[in-house]
Amino acid sequence: MMRQHLPLESAYAPFYFTQNNPIQHLLHALKYQGKPKIGDWMAKQCFALLPQQHLIKQCDAVVPVPLHPKREKQRGYNQSTRFGKYWASLLGVPFLDNILFRKNETKTLVRMNRKQRWNEVEHAFDIETNIAYEHLLLVDDVITTGATLTACGNALLAQASQKISILGMAYAQNILP
Repeated sequence: MMRQHLPLESAYAPFYFTQNNPIQHLLHALKYQGKPKIGDWMAKQCFALLPQQHLIKQCDAVVPVPLHPKREKQRGYNQSTRFGKYWASLLGVPFLDNILFRKNETKTLVRMNRKQRWNEVEHAFDIETNIAYEHLLLVDDVITTGATLTACGNALLAQASQKISILGMAYAQNILP
């Protein structure tokens, strides 16, 4: 469904996120329990599982999905930033955490259905500066409906990037009705 709304070069998320599985516990500890080192560990695991010739390895730069400043202050960090910074170092490309920003403070998406998620984030992101990279890797923690990544990706594509690939630590399926 995501490809209907965002032209993707490639996508990757090696772990399955479902209720009460170990991945859910790890990601909840990362997001809500102040354990940012889990982001580094997840990046290492994801990179180790990435097929050798995957198109993600051709990205020019890494961009994390931003949190609203208020939410980032509450958590103390952005889990996607932690994950993305590590990926940028593994790929040997720039990490761009200052070009994409969340212009609206959105509600938490956890208990929203697919349509509500899309409506909540559709116009929530914007670009701070011009983008001089051709192939960006957009990173987030969990790919659920793809609404957040699609909104971010479209904001990036509107400013000049020609290719977007996405990376998640995990993907969810059938979590929401």
